[in-house]
Amino acid sequence: MGPRCVQQISASSGESIVKKKVSVKLNHLFDHTKRFLGAYKNKSQWPALYPQVNKLAQLYRQLYKHNPYALQAQLTLYYSHVDYATNIVIKQTIITTALCASQHFDDELSALYISASLCEHLCVGEQLNTLASQKKFTENDKKRWQLRHKYAAKLMLNGGSTAKPIAYILAKLSKYQHALVSTPKIMLYDGGITLVAMANVLAKNITYSSSHKHISLYTALGDLYIRSPNQYAQQLLMSFIAHLGPNIPGSEVNYLDQTMIYLSTDQHGRHVLISLQNERNYAWFRVRAKLNDNSIQRVCSDKRLVFSVWDSEHIEKKEPKNATPSDLLISLISNIKVQQEYSYKGLNQILAAHPYIVLRLCDAVKPYNKEHQSAKDLKHSLSMVGYNNAPAIIQRVVFEELVNTVSHPLKAFIVNRLDALVKIMALVVSKNKQLQFEHIVLPLYAYTYCLLTHYSTSLSRKIRIDELPNKEMSIAFYSFFGIETVKNDELSLSITHLLSDNPWTLTLLEAERVQKKDMSSNHKLWVAIKALAQYIFKPEHTQSPWQKQVIKEQLALNGWNDQSVFYTTLRELNIADSI
Repeated sequence: MGPRCVQQISASSGESIVKKKVSVKLNHLFDHTKRFLGAYKNKSQWPALYPQVNKLAQLYRQLYKHNPYALQAQLTLYYSHVDYATNIVIKQTIITTALCASQHFDDELSALYISASLCEHLCVGEQLNTLASQKKFTENDKKRWQLRHKYAAKLMLNGGSTAKPIAYILAKLSKYQHALVSTPKIMLYDGGITLVAMANVLAKNITYSSSHKHISLYTALGDLYIRSPNQYAQQLLMSFIAHLGPNIPGSEVNYLDQTMIYLSTDQHGRHVLISLQNERNYAWFRVRAKLNDNSIQRVCSDKRLVFSVWDSEHIEKKEPKNATPSDLLISLISNIKVQQEYSYKGLNQILAAHPYIVLRLCDAVKPYNKEHQSAKDLKHSLSMVGYNNAPAIIQRVVFEELVNTVSHPLKAFIVNRLDALVKIMALVVSKNKQLQFEHIVLPLYAYTYCLLTHYSTSLSRKIRIDELPNKEMSIAFYSFFGIETVKNDELSLSITHLLSDNPWTLTLLEAERVQKKDMSSNHKLWVAIKALAQYIFKPEHTQSPWQKQVIKEQLALNGWNDQSVFYTTLRELNIADSI
């Protein structure tokens, strides 16, 4: 067990801890989950189901954000006061919430996946209970079970078109669940659906049932890791294990020759345990020791353990960090102005707190010397590129880091697509000595970052380009990221907030709203980039005469007198192979 260092904190009854706040929220959460699962029986409530699931998802997310131990403990406790169906939905939803937290997903993305987990068994509570008791399904049960995701999606769509992302997840969930446990060779492309499917598989394996064997969460995680060759699924599992730590709250541990309950670990590495030997009072301990816990889920009828212990001042609450990595990078971007002249001393002072940016910069200046060598330090980097070019190059490096701070299931795909657009622009202007490509592409990075942060639930692998082009307007860049529509004013405000000093920002935004007949040459440069991206990503769509004319004009303006040479060089970039 290791060296013992034990401190008895207190001995108290559940009624005298502190004002019940977490316990009330937990009880509220369980009660509303149970009500939500039964609401489908009343047709008049169907239009309200989508708003209800959104609100419930936010409650799970908020409680987990500040009191993760209280919810994690429910993965080791089978609450006997509610049925199997409610228990398994609660477990699956908590696992989904914890997976999202381990990935640092934003609030909207987390709420989407949590909502999908809550909805999956919306219409089949009775069938879940039948399965748990190992009774046979009737023919009606079989049909309802097979169509459970379709029924749930239909109920959600009563809430309107905003429910489409949930319906999309539900439509593919069975395939993903089956692939995770039975046919691992099937490719799983959507990380978000993989996450929800994984939560379902784990919840089924760990939820207590007297009629079949269930396993501990860590055993279930290890089993799923071995079964699934999917790289994203394995990364999710590893991050989840690191997020949980070695012990799961609510699990039983042997300490001081008695069985205690592990509750949490404080910031000093001390474990908080309680002894429930006394039926009226329980003793609290804070210990330093290696604990061997038994985290297999067990029936629990003790409301103190399920609810009231989590109100204790001995269990640390989680407080959100004031400054995030993205906040620091946005602040750095605002301190480096492309239109301003800098000295080495000035740039060194600005970058002093960001040594990793300097390292990235040393690598980013490779194209500026014939040998493609990395620079040794900041001064060497500046001597390679010149002080006039340096601000845009530094901003590009910072923007690359900024995009990488965002966690999203499709981030690798989004970054690849962004990189492809940047490469197209770099090639188009490579012969034009009056333009610095890093300066021009900065708005693309800001645009992509804003899509990741403001439209996280709308991003997809699809390309939203119609075969018949719009006669009045050019296609938008967000179409290449699977987004159907955006709030233009909101998106413009977010992008200009990041890059207000870059003139190419305004031309990019205007190129998506100005009519074709009113476009300037700078507008048309963005149009040409999009038309070339369409040529690569949607080759089945024939370019319109107007697109072909814009490409021809822009290539000529930027020094490409022979289009065939340009297209040969474009193909040599192998952009399509990277997507």
